[in-house]
Amino acid sequence: MSLKFVLPLHFLLLLFFFFFFFLLSSACASTSTDQSWIRTMEEFSGYPTPPGPPSLPVDAEGLQKQIDELSAFSDTPAPSVTRVLYSDKDVDARRYIKNLMEKSGLSVREDAVGNIFGRWNGNDVGLAAVATGSHIDAIPYSGKYDVFGVLGAIEAINVLKRSGFQPNRSLEVIMFTSEEPTRFGISCLGSRLMAGSEGLANALKETVDAQNIFF
Repeated sequence: MSLKFVLPLHFLLLLFFFFFFFLLSSACASTSTDQSWIRTMEEFSGYPTPPGPPSLPVDAEGLQKQIDELSAFSDTPAPSVTRVLYSDKDVDARRYIKNLMEKSGLSVREDAVGNIFGRWNGNDVGLAAVATGSHIDAIPYSGKYDVFGVLGAIEAINVLKRSGFQPNRSLEVIMFTSEEPTRFGISCLGSRLMAGSEGLANALKETVDAQNIFF
């Protein structure tokens, strides 16, 4: 009998970002004359890299404030967070994320299952967008920092905007719906539907929660 181990999507994304920033930090710290990584960044962005160390200050205080404010949308008292899919607190939290996206100048849309998209249009809208993000729903009595994948992505775009950067490709922040299986017993629901899972789409037609409410 063979066993298949599947890592959660947000954990894989976290590993990816750690790996990416490790490589980038190693390249920046290297004394080698090889500048191929700089050329790669310039070709991707369409802009030359300015001389000297990068200066992209993050509004850490503002980001922490957003994390604290979002944690207040909870059905359990602090410091825990409980935010079950489509509960009143979850709906309020979704509205909060949309407002942040709009304040950042992103065009906001929401698909049929509740995935929320905030897009910064690039110079060439014909090119496929580059997207990042995560989720904000929370299992009972969880912590407040699990939302960083969404809030951090919005702040990353704010950092780029403050620097004067304008991307060739559109950049998009995605807030996936129902990453946690708290209400309908299905995890990574929004991201799996975006990936084209027909089996899941068909199963949702008959999926109900503990109160016999259909998805």
